[in-house]
Amino acid sequence: MQQKTKAYTIGFAALLMVSIILAVAPMASAAGAITLNPTMQMPGSDVSVSGTGFGATKTVGIGLGAEVTVTDEMHAITDLVTDPVYDEDLGADTYGPFGGTTDHYPIKPGSFTAFYDVDGTTSNYWDKDPPDGTLESDSAYAVDPRVNYVNGTFGRRSTADWSGFSAPYVLVNYTYYTYNVTPAAGVTTDGSGVFTASITVPSVADGDYTITAIDTAGNMATATLNVVPEGLTLGVMLALSTIAVIVSTRYFRKPKIKSYN
Repeated sequence: MQQKTKAYTIGFAALLMVSIILAVAPMASAAGAITLNPTMQMPGSDVSVSGTGFGATKTVGIGLGAEVTVTDEMHAITDLVTDPVYDEDLGADTYGPFGGTTDHYPIKPGSFTAFYDVDGTTSNYWDKDPPDGTLESDSAYAVDPRVNYVNGTFGRRSTADWSGFSAPYVLVNYTYYTYNVTPAAGVTTDGSGVFTASITVPSVADGDYTITAIDTAGNMATATLNVVPEGLTLGVMLALSTIAVIVSTRYFRKPKIKSYN
């Protein structure tokens, strides 16, 4: 019985230590990096997210949880009567922009594609590689197609006047994150690509969750947040983790061998 109890104790301590290591170590992706303070928090409480290596003076969106893929989300284009804007580079009038806002955001850079149908004239759009908020296109009429990864807005201008069309629409595909935890006041990096923001943990079950920060230039980074049960304070969690380390040190220590000489 004593050996079984010891085995259970060692297993619990090891599992808790692994969880602590995963929660503390940020996982960087693309150009940016983020850190969390604290790395363990309960639902409804705040966590500070600090980022470095992002674009200078760019807005930032913050998502929490697993990636979710959207396919063929439809957006009717109704704002067709617009005054033309002369494009110096093209030497022609342009109309628009024509587009919309995705139902969910922030958007994972590199995941966005769009299919436009303008009364039977179709065209395709996709993220550049590497993604930077601008879109590639097979359309001869498209001008400056782009997507905003932070707020979900997308669109294109056109050298054609769309006011005579009856029912143009666009289908979009993209990946977002389960929870948008971007502060309502917004987040913007400074001239060095650095930001600090406070997010609120949504009402989720306890466990590890990925925090993803994305800017409008396509830079992104992730870190892991350990969400603890409501009512279990951070102080209690730290005390438990300390106990786990002490217990593991005791049981993993090399046992002394008695001498019978």
